[in-house]
Amino acid sequence: MKKKKIFGLLGFGLLSLVSCDKDFNTVGADLIGDGNYQFDKEEWNKITAFTRATGPVQSNNMPLNALGVFQDPVFGTTTAHFVTQLELENTNPNFFEEAEIQATDSVYLYIPYFSTLEDTDTDGNNTYSLDSIHGNLSESFDLKIYESKYLLQSYDPLDPTQAQKYYSSEKALIENHLNLDSGPLNVFSGVSSNQNTQFKFSKNEIVIYETDGNGNYLDSDNNITTDISARVVKERLEPGMWINLNKEFFEEKILQNATSENLFNNNNFKEYFRGLYFQVTQNSGGALAMLDFSSGYIVMQFHTKYDSSSEFIKSEIQINLAGNTVNFFDNNTSTATSGNYQSALTSQNANDDLLYLKGGDGSVAYIDLFGNDDDANNNEIPDKLEELRNSGWLINDVILTLTIANKNNKINTEGTTLNDGYDLGEEPLRLYLFDANANTVLVDYTYDSTTATDAKFNKYLLGGIIEQDEISETTKEGRFYRFRLLHYFNNLMQTEDEDALKNIRLGLVVTETINNVSNYSLMNAIGNLPSTLPLASSVNTIDKVPLANIMNPLGTVIYGVNHTDDSKRMKLEIYYTKPNSN
Repeated sequence: MKKKKIFGLLGFGLLSLVSCDKDFNTVGADLIGDGNYQFDKEEWNKITAFTRATGPVQSNNMPLNALGVFQDPVFGTTTAHFVTQLELENTNPNFFEEAEIQATDSVYLYIPYFSTLEDTDTDGNNTYSLDSIHGNLSESFDLKIYESKYLLQSYDPLDPTQAQKYYSSEKALIENHLNLDSGPLNVFSGVSSNQNTQFKFSKNEIVIYETDGNGNYLDSDNNITTDISARVVKERLEPGMWINLNKEFFEEKILQNATSENLFNNNNFKEYFRGLYFQVTQNSGGALAMLDFSSGYIVMQFHTKYDSSSEFIKSEIQINLAGNTVNFFDNNTSTATSGNYQSALTSQNANDDLLYLKGGDGSVAYIDLFGNDDDANNNEIPDKLEELRNSGWLINDVILTLTIANKNNKINTEGTTLNDGYDLGEEPLRLYLFDANANTVLVDYTYDSTTATDAKFNKYLLGGIIEQDEISETTKEGRFYRFRLLHYFNNLMQTEDEDALKNIRLGLVVTETINNVSNYSLMNAIGNLPSTLPLASSVNTIDKVPLANIMNPLGTVIYGVNHTDDSKRMKLEIYYTKPNSN
């Protein structure tokens, strides 16, 4: 992932510089000869920015879901649980005269991780690196998989025209309806502890060998062999969650008790077998993975006979992790190295020295770039914006820079660690800046059609990708996020829509992917926002956040606009051309 990140950041930096130079040079080539124009830069000084907690967030049916434990020194510990419905790969299966799960049969669960193939040796063995897993891979957590007896709804029972919403804090809905009689399906005699109480994410590929249906390995001549080197590989799977499940439970649930009506279609099946719940408990540290559970499945092997006179033959059915899902988050801020994050969330400041951004059910920052309407005309348009519109400037570029407050990554010239900042854990790859009033993208997002080999770096001219100053690759000094807002500002310069000039609050969040900009609901709207905008009433309540923010468990702390060191403050730079006065 680091190699991809460096490549993406270099690409962003070079393309940004090239693009900026092109804009400046084009304007200069046309105008500098007549002496009537000059180029300049202004650093904006009217910004206000503050942090607010999201509280519980809608977390059902997301493209990616978190599972595991992630411990961050600033934000504390996040524990992520997950529930999913199930669907038969092939409905209305025929078990013929008799079916049973025998000793040589297996029932297993497989969910692939996000991984990259690094190398393949002469024997065909593959080496992988893992992506989208945060924390310490060497640390385990306790994983228990239960049958859920709670029916996840697709539509709101009170209003069937609306999709049902489930929230990140509602795990009691599931935990109060677990099949405790069967116990955890991944905890039974003979199963390894690394599949339950000491579960770890592994980067090893999974190899399945050919057998004769009775548990005996076969060689290339289809003969039984005990020679490990002679085994024939049936299938190689990318690294993933591979867990053996309780065979007695599935034999009873599917082969013995399920009626033909239960298995006839997946609507009936989801009513009968309502799902699986992945419950996580921290051991000490742990790791947390972002997973596409919809690519996971259960294979149930069994033996069946066509009639009373025939012999048992081996068969299998596949049950997919599909249907409605919900991700649940437990946040424990008391494990943070200080209480600053919790204090920031309860302060309700109108302008914060530090901004705390955290995904999941975490926190969001809101930014007002132009200040208040304090002049005599009282037209509800911020004075600084009116000044800009009346300036006659031609805007060439606009850059918003956000510096990360991480003392481990800032070393002064004498080599001593600076005392301000925070010991941060993993930094988010990217932040997302959006129109908080309309809950939609900025125009610069729409205009940016750039793509990258890794889709997480798409729209790299817009920015928001973590960057690094060239002078401090070793010391990590000066890490920051940067956004380009040229089209946003030019629209404000040119529009005649006064409402567009009054409702201009921006939102800033961590994002898992820049390619998903849909929004999800908050359980409780964020109210009582600072009235720094002329029409603050129109944006005084926030009831949605970007979905991609919920899908990312990481957080970061960035400097606001009130920090004592103005070199680290949130900075807005406007590059412009203006007519000479003489």
